[in-house]
Amino acid sequence: MVQFDLRNCPPLMSGCQWIEPISADYGGIDPWQVRERVGFDAPRLFWLTEIGQDQWRGRHAHRESKLATYALAGGCGLTLDNGRDKQVVRLSAKGPGLLVGRMIWHDLYEFVPGSVVLVIASTRYDEAEYIRNYDVFLNEVAKEATAGAPRTPC
Repeated sequence: MVQFDLRNCPPLMSGCQWIEPISADYGGIDPWQVRERVGFDAPRLFWLTEIGQDQWRGRHAHRESKLATYALAGGCGLTLDNGRDKQVVRLSAKGPGLLVGRMIWHDLYEFVPGSVVLVIASTRYDEAEYIRNYDVFLNEVAKEATAGAPRTPC
């Protein structure tokens, strides 16, 4: 099995981190190893497939969920936003995964044709847990900062 060196990845904003890749080249991941690999159990998994280059996914934040995001084939761009800083990164099938923490606005775009993106979520689906309005997101981030609520790291 080929080892991937996360030290070669660009630094990420607070609330996000690079995680070891999962792909055929890196040996995959067994279901019972999810907690060890990403730091949480996996009550929900979903795939993004057949997404056109001009389409996007995401454009929301989660109040509680953490998301381990992997490009299993192809790749895409991601914009990450913690309410103070924005960062653009790329996911690719030959690269690491990305752990997106709670209260991170994320936008996936510029999908390579044939891309498959796997997302491992720390919570079951709950629509009330999503923030789909950017202004509401900014207000909630500001309230947390004012209340002195600690940022939950990935």
